[in-house]
Amino acid sequence: MTRILPLDEVGSFAWIAHPDESMQRASSAIVTASGTLVVDPIDFDGLDAALSRIGVVAGVVQLLDRHNRDVAAISARLSVPVLVPGALAGRGEPLVVPGVQERMVLAMPGWNEAALWIPERRMLICAEAIGTAPYYQARDTDVLGVHPFLRLRPPTGALSGIAPSVIVVGHGPPVVDDAAWALAAALRQSRRDLPRAWLRGARRIIHRKRHDWSAS
Repeated sequence: MTRILPLDEVGSFAWIAHPDESMQRASSAIVTASGTLVVDPIDFDGLDAALSRIGVVAGVVQLLDRHNRDVAAISARLSVPVLVPGALAGRGEPLVVPGVQERMVLAMPGWNEAALWIPERRMLICAEAIGTAPYYQARDTDVLGVHPFLRLRPPTGALSGIAPSVIVVGHGPPVVDDAAWALAAALRQSRRDLPRAWLRGARRIIHRKRHDWSAS
């Protein structure tokens, strides 16, 4: 059953359409003065009704080149454009929304990603570079972590110098408490915790394979 997670007092929300997935793919609907931005969406029954309760949808946003997800299907169904940041130029209409800033996270073959920053509400919306799903964690107590493949070179340039009160991620539930602390800790510990994070990830893969074998 889809997990709905409120984000702010104006109706923005995140959701995890398939909570039992190991990757915990998450999506969000961000209310702005120009309309709602539906970010990296995974479709679910009742999405259109949930969106209608928080206002007009301005567009469907894709923040990561491989996060095609249900972007095209939802934009077509709602008759709204696909909006993309500069990192994904050419994949849709430019993302120009007053009060919403783009932050380039990564630009390389196979991984072009941007984040959105709403200074007035101190809300950070990310796709892949940071997350809260278990495979981002180096230890059970971690709130937020850097993607395993980026731990050696964490995206400090894109994500430093801000103090978010809410962090919305593309994998796992959002961070709504002590978000600024969680972000600073994730970036600071990224390199140091790399061996621990990779070992933890390897153990999770082995455990999952053993579970699959026993169930077959």
